[in-house]
Amino acid sequence: MPKSAKNAAVALVAASLWLASCGGDDKGNRGPPPMPVPPAPAAGVVGDNRLAELAEWARDTQDVPAMAVVLVRNGQIAESVVVGRRSAASSVPVTLSDRWHMGSLTKAMTATLAAVLVEDGVIDWDTTAQQVWPEAASQMHADFRDATLRQFLSHTSGLRRDDNFGPAQDGAPGTVTEKRRAWAVDLLSHGALVNRGVFSYSNVGYMIAGAMLEARGGASWETLLTDRVFAPLGMVRSGFGAPGTAGQLDQPLGHRSESRGFSPVDLTNPDANIPIAVGPAGSVHTTLDDYARFMLAHIDGERGTPNLVSVESYRVLHEGVGGNYALGWGAQSALSTLGAAGLTHTGTIGLWYSLVWLAPTLDAGVMIAVNGGGDRSLAAIEQMDLLMRQRVMASR
Repeated sequence: MPKSAKNAAVALVAASLWLASCGGDDKGNRGPPPMPVPPAPAAGVVGDNRLAELAEWARDTQDVPAMAVVLVRNGQIAESVVVGRRSAASSVPVTLSDRWHMGSLTKAMTATLAAVLVEDGVIDWDTTAQQVWPEAASQMHADFRDATLRQFLSHTSGLRRDDNFGPAQDGAPGTVTEKRRAWAVDLLSHGALVNRGVFSYSNVGYMIAGAMLEARGGASWETLLTDRVFAPLGMVRSGFGAPGTAGQLDQPLGHRSESRGFSPVDLTNPDANIPIAVGPAGSVHTTLDDYARFMLAHIDGERGTPNLVSVESYRVLHEGVGGNYALGWGAQSALSTLGAAGLTHTGTIGLWYSLVWLAPTLDAGVMIAVNGGGDRSLAAIEQMDLLMRQRVMASR
């Protein structure tokens, strides 16, 4: 490998290690270490009809069941592809209309919903927890009474990463909205893990943000996101939880990475999903076409074209607050290989993995997803990501 390519690969791996900390709860399923990677093929250029070949190579390096890739450029989908199987235990292939679990890529959607409601005037970026739930203010720890929506969305509220609150679990009494509120109040009744203003990645912080949006928006987070973000953007094949029908192979299955390979997890298995209540942190599933619409909205907004929300709101969403994290996005001044400022994130619930980056100044963005969890899935995504960055640069 040429020295320049080696340096790019090292930089990309370093960025991916940081991004891996921005994924969802992976339930401790890192699985076996990545397999050695053979020499990579030439990345080529956008539109050379080699995307399927490259995705198949990247998928095969770690034997992940399937991979999906979409590149948006100049305001449209430039190329997209899916390769592999819906289940490692079946020969049924994935299709371009299949749905993929996004994990923590959901966070940017929750933050975008917040921007919509801020523009509606029903909540503000600096609205505090006690302003949303004044009746529960006496139960809140002093560390959190004045924690704001912006801080929950930027992981600077001081909250821990995850939590296991029995009354909010699936099957417990109450609506999901009631569970989120009860869980939020319980979390806010304890002291902070770190000082407010310090970055500390928190899935439950996003659950609290979602509960705040529910309280002020007058509907569940799922309904608000569907009606106020998905519908206006034309994301008609997006939903919540692991995709598909229990007992049927009508969508890809998530897979656990094990020493013997990837094992499919059927939707009848409780491990197929995270608790519904924590959905604002990472429960969305979507198609390549639908997610491309979301990427394009953010790229266009950053480039000065308002759409779902104003340009000013997109700038708030994209500006770093705690270190290199904005609201639902990692914010980098120079994306490796590309050299341009950009937005990034990864997502995983242990059975799926996804990665996105947007480079607004290049008018480009990429999302890659696999239906497997663990380090091998991330390694396959990293290989494909580097090839995609090289393709974009070779096509300028």
